[in-house]
Amino acid sequence: MRAIMFTFESTYVKKVGGLAEVPPRLGEAMEKLGLNIELFTPSHSVIDTCREPVFEVSINDVNYCVSKLSNLKPIHYVVGGGVLDEPSVYPPGKLMEKSLMFARVIYEYFKEKLTGEKAEFIFHGHDWHSIPVLLALNALSVKKDLNSRFVLHVHLGTRNAVSLDELCRIALLCEETYVRGDHGIAELKHYYYASGGIIERLAALTVDKIVTVSRNYVKNLVRLMGPDKLSKMDYVYNASPLTWDEVVKLLKSKFGLVEPGNHVNRLMFRDKLLTNTIKFIGVSYIEQDVEKYVKSLIAKYDLEYNSTFKSSGPLIFMIGRLSSQKGFDYVLKALDKIVFMEPRVKLVVAFSPTTWDLEAVKAWIEAVLSFPDNLRVFPGMLSRDHAVLFYYASNATLIPSRNEPFGLVALESMATGTPVSASKVGGLADIVLDVRREAQNGVGVLFTPGNIDDLVDSTMHLVELMEKGYEGAREALAIRASCIKRAEEFDWGSSARKTIDLYNEILKRTWIKRY
Repeated sequence: MRAIMFTFESTYVKKVGGLAEVPPRLGEAMEKLGLNIELFTPSHSVIDTCREPVFEVSINDVNYCVSKLSNLKPIHYVVGGGVLDEPSVYPPGKLMEKSLMFARVIYEYFKEKLTGEKAEFIFHGHDWHSIPVLLALNALSVKKDLNSRFVLHVHLGTRNAVSLDELCRIALLCEETYVRGDHGIAELKHYYYASGGIIERLAALTVDKIVTVSRNYVKNLVRLMGPDKLSKMDYVYNASPLTWDEVVKLLKSKFGLVEPGNHVNRLMFRDKLLTNTIKFIGVSYIEQDVEKYVKSLIAKYDLEYNSTFKSSGPLIFMIGRLSSQKGFDYVLKALDKIVFMEPRVKLVVAFSPTTWDLEAVKAWIEAVLSFPDNLRVFPGMLSRDHAVLFYYASNATLIPSRNEPFGLVALESMATGTPVSASKVGGLADIVLDVRREAQNGVGVLFTPGNIDDLVDSTMHLVELMEKGYEGAREALAIRASCIKRAEEFDWGSSARKTIDLYNEILKRTWIKRY
């Protein structure tokens, strides 16, 4: 069996959100179980793929290249040239073109590399950006009679539409192209019209398995792809990219903290972070235009985004993308009530803005002017080490998502011993055991998504509960222990074993030959 993954993000090439962690870490865990994995991702201008290419192709007089990074686990193949070198991972107005050109170059690569191959293939695409790749390789498999199976791994469902003209013009997936699907081998136009042009519904008709990242999120996919596709669906949990042992090692080696598990030491660390260390923490940017905009905005308001607080206090941390999905705007609306309930509270917000999010960046930076004693905003990417510092020092991590297929932030927070206040949606509803209902195993609180009052009341209940922990309250210390234990339950080894089982399951299936 040859297993090959496709993703628009990898933490080893370019990262925007949690998607970047999953394919490489899942692939590495699968390799430890004896299965070789190859991973393909666009360059996004990070790597000059044409410097030492393993494959080149000219398309419409533009040179595209594939380079091999064999020093990584799993081995990465980075695809560059033309729109694939666009620095923005998800460029407004060009994203579908980028996805389709990724598919076209992958098709040309495998058309050459798979000649005469008799192996069993698993082609595993992550999120909708990889669906055109799966379609292209499906068409190639029909043409070359390859023994291949297709897996779509959904990290976030969308309802993106694609036109037949775009599919044909860019990816050479035309109406008369034969692909294989639930109705057997048929022209692409048959499956396209059956899908209504929604790209994920097109995938649902032409892949062998639809995998998502939590049990609860399967319900969302059923609504998106149709109840008749439920038999194709399963879930493989993500895992925490962080462990308590790694947290302890970091805090001891880089920040000189003795006994990180001691609640008094944790309190002292928080006080120092807020009133001193925070001024040494900076951010990086994944897009130059965004960096320019943010710096001009900060200069306009004469702000130091990492300025120290005058005093310490209960700390709430938020981190993630600044997209509407993440629900950060709910917290903007809740700031007045949060500060009214606890005037000493500190909120530190770290987000990774893109060109889609500039208005939201402006709103958050302006909020600092209104709440100078309570709010700090890090308008860019925090390093992993600095994110760990804020997780560790916090009373709670706030996750106000509108929808959340999994919720890696929740696991990262819990791995540091910090509970979460989260919307009761998607994977968060699977991961977070509410302390108000799970006395022995609670790891946070769940609130109604979009309900500002519930968000504030639930979050402040957790903050107050954990603040008592600094006085030695057994309940709060037990919650921290439960958090660490809960995070350890989600490990890549278990996810890898289930993924391999799914591979073996679909390899046993046979297809209808002809529509």
